Amino acid sequence: MSSTSGSLRAGEVPPVLDSRVPYCHCEYMSTTKDDRLQIRVAPERKRVLEEAAETSHLTISAFVLQAAEMRADEVLLDRDAVRLSSSAAKVFAEALDHPAQVNERLASALRRPRKFAWID
Repeated sequence: MSSTSGSLRAGEVPPVLDSRVPYCHCEYMSTTKDDRLQIRVAPERKRVLEEAAETSHLTISAFVLQAAEMRADEVLLDRDAVRLSSSAAKVFAEALDHPAQVNERLASALRRPRKFAWID
């Protein structure tokens, strides 16, 4: 029997992919990783993660990393994006289209000493 991998020894059976499970070569399989994350988890939560990873056809490490990265992206996007209701968005757009005019009262307030300092 010939092998496509060329690394089988005599008598070894080539690995066969289960036809019921779709094969996916994802980014986690081709990247060399040097850093580690270690987490502690309750046994029942670990079982849930293992089941979800198996259902997703991922290793538990790849599943947890993928979920953590997606959540990190959401958190960081929330920091950079402002969500407004439709009425607030209209008021905001109106303010951008017609900025306030600097009057004497505003100019006077801007000249007063600040009661706080910015921390950079």
